[in-house]
Amino acid sequence: MRSLEVFNSAESFRNYLNVSDFLGRYYGCSPNLLEWLAGSLLLSLFNGSIYVVISLGLTLTLAVVKLPNFAHAEFLTVGAYAGVVASRMYPDNFFVVGVAAFLCCAGLAIVIHHVAFKPLMDRKVSIYILVLASFAIAQFVRYGVYSWASVAGLLSATQDIKIYTMANVFGTQLTNVYALAIVLAIAISGLLGAFLNFTVMGKSMRAIASNLDLARISGINVPRVVDVMWVIAGGLGGLGGMVLGIYTTVTPVMGFNTLLDIFAVVIIAGLTSFSGTIIGGYIVAFSQNTFMDFLHYYFNVSFGYQPLLPFALIIIILLVKPTGLAPNSQTWLSYIRKISNKRPSPPAGGGGG
Repeated sequence: MRSLEVFNSAESFRNYLNVSDFLGRYYGCSPNLLEWLAGSLLLSLFNGSIYVVISLGLTLTLAVVKLPNFAHAEFLTVGAYAGVVASRMYPDNFFVVGVAAFLCCAGLAIVIHHVAFKPLMDRKVSIYILVLASFAIAQFVRYGVYSWASVAGLLSATQDIKIYTMANVFGTQLTNVYALAIVLAIAISGLLGAFLNFTVMGKSMRAIASNLDLARISGINVPRVVDVMWVIAGGLGGLGGMVLGIYTTVTPVMGFNTLLDIFAVVIIAGLTSFSGTIIGGYIVAFSQNTFMDFLHYYFNVSFGYQPLLPFALIIIILLVKPTGLAPNSQTWLSYIRKISNKRPSPPAGGGGG
């Protein structure tokens, strides 16, 4: 196996790997653990990193404006298409393509907020109306992309980004895009955490998330903070879509097909926990890849059942722990106190006689 192999396009790399589903399954069919585990874990890391980047934006939306935005997945589609257009003008330039995807989707998020969500929120409509509105917006954006892509001849497109092998890990190729996705997830998670905890704007977002009325009374410019929130949420969705679009064929339904996975991540996270979102992203990816491979190779379960796994995760989490798996210091403290209280108390001292 060559240590460094350059591919002319993402399509040629997919053909080389003999991809059989939308993200590629390229690590053999033998039930021998060593033959498929390394590649499966690497693919789980890649998928999980993309889920983290995309889902952090949805988690931010849920935390600040309390909106389960079903149109969030469309940012992924728009970001992927922005990557297609930008990569044709600037081939192999990750930075330019990523910035284009981020800015395009950030702008789209601002427009959606001011045209649809803000007027509804100002009227203080119920959350049910907002959810239905997000469905309608998602349909509008999706068919808008479909119409544009049809005219532009891009109903099925690929990005002009070369994929090459950087290293071999136990016989599995670590490509430049895999490395980019993993580093990007780590960097964005750290930067977003620092932004929310150490900047005035981030602290204002946390204040709004905690108590909107109190935030207004304390002098926080709520409309401005919410605008910044939408910029970040939309931009992260687009950035994740751009990275995903390097490995997959970009279509108008690309985001819609990932919608359930994204919501599985945030449900595992407890909806508003950023640390839980990171955990949830990798749990969903691990279940869809490594766990699915295990079921296939050892129990002959068809890969056709893979789409059921996010449903299963959502149902299990809602039944077992509806608050999600997010690490919570108060929960751990309560658990420690409960254990401490169960310890037998020492016998009372007293003299006999």
